[in-house]
Amino acid sequence: MTDLLPDAHYLVLASRLLPDRDGGFTISVLRRALDMAEAGAGPLLLTIDPGESEDHDSDRIEWVRRGLLSEPDALRNLFDDARADPAWLRAAAVSAPIPEAEWPYRPITDASGATVLELPVVSGDPAWHLTEAPVRIWTDGEPTGWLPGYAGLYRAWINALAARADKPVVLVCEARQVGEALVAPGEPVLDPRVRIVHTTHACHVLAPFAWDSPMDAAWERWFTVADRFDAVLWLTPSQQRDVERRVGRVIRSFVVPHPAPQPEDVGATPVIGRIVMLNSLIPRKRVDHAIRALAALRATRREAHLHVYGDGAQRAELEQLAADLGVADAVVFQGHAPDTSRAWAEADVFVLASTNEGQPLVVLEALGVGVPVVSYDMPYGPRDTLALGGGRLVGDGDVDALASTLAEVIGDRALRERLSHEGRAAAAEMDAAASMRAMGEAVRAAIEEPAQRAGR
Repeated sequence: MTDLLPDAHYLVLASRLLPDRDGGFTISVLRRALDMAEAGAGPLLLTIDPGESEDHDSDRIEWVRRGLLSEPDALRNLFDDARADPAWLRAAAVSAPIPEAEWPYRPITDASGATVLELPVVSGDPAWHLTEAPVRIWTDGEPTGWLPGYAGLYRAWINALAARADKPVVLVCEARQVGEALVAPGEPVLDPRVRIVHTTHACHVLAPFAWDSPMDAAWERWFTVADRFDAVLWLTPSQQRDVERRVGRVIRSFVVPHPAPQPEDVGATPVIGRIVMLNSLIPRKRVDHAIRALAALRATRREAHLHVYGDGAQRAELEQLAADLGVADAVVFQGHAPDTSRAWAEADVFVLASTNEGQPLVVLEALGVGVPVVSYDMPYGPRDTLALGGGRLVGDGDVDALASTLAEVIGDRALRERLSHEGRAAAAEMDAAASMRAMGEAVRAAIEEPAQRAGR
C-alpha cells in the first residue's frame, strides 16, 4: 500500500487523543494515521490539549499497547514541546509590551515548576479559540513576550515543526476549532509551505437533518472560512452533495471515506437472535428505538435479545424503559468495552438507530466481520456504506419497520448468510488502500494549487 500519497512531510493535528474519550472520532484519527504510515507517509500526530506531561505519556503508552500508535514519539503535544524546549515559543513571541486582558490566566509549568507560558481562560465563549487575548510567554521567571491568542500559539508551533522540512508540509487538520484558528487573520503568518487538508467527522445540520436544515453556530462559522483550506475531506458523497447544494462549489472538497477494517478471522459463532448495538447511551443514538423495536419483535421472535455496548447518561432511563416494556430480561447493558471482538463474534445482527452520523465506523466494522447491518436511513453514512450490500436500510425513525426488518434477518438464515458474505465483500472493496488513494488525490490538488490565505 506504499506510495499512495504524494511525497511530503505529514502532520495530523487533533485537539486531543485520549483513550476511551470522544467515541469514534479518536479511533478514526489514530486509524487514519496508521493507514497513512502504511501508505508511506510516516505522519506525526499532534495534539493541543494542555493536560500534564505525565498524562500525555500514559496516553501514548496506552495507544501503543492497543496497537493504534506505532511508538510513543509518534504522538507529540504542543505543551509538552513547550515544557521540554520553549525556544520556538520565545522566538515567535512579540517582545513589545504585553496587552492587558480581561481574562484570568492559567500557567503552564515545566518539570522544575518554572512557568513557561500563560493561557487566557476564556470562559463562556464558544469561540474562545479565536480570542485575541495574549498568550504570555515567560523567560527566567517573568513574562517577556506574547503571542496573539490561541491562533498565534498554534501557528507558532506548526511553523516550528515545518521549519526544517525540505518538502511540502501537509497538515491534516482533524478539528474544526483548530482549523478555524489556523486560517484566521493575524500573526505569526502560517509558513507558506504548509498545506491544510481539513477533515470532517460529523453531520453539519440540525434536526430535521435535511440538506437545508439549520446549522449550529460552530458549523456556520466554519463554513465562512472553509474556502481558505487547501482541501476539505467529506466522508460520504451524500454529505458532499448536500454541502455543494447549500453553499455552491466554493470549497475545494473531496470524498475520503473511512476504510473498513480488515480483521483476522475471529472465529465467529453468532448467537441466533442476538442484536448488538455499539454506541454511547445518549439521545442522538436513539437506543430507545432499538428497545421498542425489540419489544415488538419478540411477539414473533422469542429468541431475539439486545446487547448494548457503551455507556452514558441515559443508562438508567433506558433500563427503566426495558422494564416498562416487559423486555428487561432480553436487554443486556454491557457498559464500555475496549475490546469488542467477542461482541462481534457473537452478534447475529447489528442495529444503528442514530438521528445522524458522519460515517459510523461501527457499520464498517460490522461489514468487515460479516455481521449484517440494519440501520435507519439517516444522514450520513449508512446509505453510502451499504451501497455494495451487507445490510438493510429502513425509514428514518420508523420503529415498526426496524422491528420487521430485524425479524426478517434473524428469521431467514439464508438471508442472514447472504448479507454476511455481501458485507465481507463490500468491506474488502472499501479497504485502507481505497481510502488512501482518495486522500492522495486531495493532497496532490492541495500541493499543486494552494488556497488563498492571508499572508500567503
